[in-house]
Amino acid sequence: MEAALWGLLGTIAGAAASIATTVIASRNAASLQSASARIEREEKARAFQRDTIIELQDAVHDELRAVALVYMADEAAYRETHTWGRKMLGEELNNKVHLAGRRTLLLSERIADDSLREHLKSLRDLLNQVQMARDPAVAGLAHMAAMDTGTLVMEHIGTVLRSLYSDGGPNNSFKPTPLRGAA
Repeated sequence: MEAALWGLLGTIAGAAASIATTVIASRNAASLQSASARIEREEKARAFQRDTIIELQDAVHDELRAVALVYMADEAAYRETHTWGRKMLGEELNNKVHLAGRRTLLLSERIADDSLREHLKSLRDLLNQVQMARDPAVAGLAHMAAMDTGTLVMEHIGTVLRSLYSDGGPNNSFKPTPLRGAA
């Protein structure tokens, strides 16, 4: 009977070991699957951010160019009429400015980097000041500040974009430098 008892205990121990091994393997498989799914989600998010930021670079450039054209049109009208910002923009330029601003606004809201979104907001405020100015001196200062800020924003976009390729996440440590002549 002692041999039968030992046989039974051996069978129970073997079954318990087999069950424990199956549980451990299942947990490891679930953990690996969860980690794989998390990594895949993170990579999709990084790819979305990269694609959006690349598109945002073009949008910011287009908006800067469109507002520069508005400034030049206001300058030309001022030479003729001696009043600033009162002449209506042509339909083509008006549409160009509108669409460029809309595209920049929409893309900036898709960006995960808070400091870049704030920097873009500051730029867009300056660009609106250029378009809304009713005095040539105010428009000139706003235009210079907008172009300087535009350069800084493009650099910031590049920094964020490079960080998405290098370490897998946005660099939220960027702090824009104060503008000369800005309050």
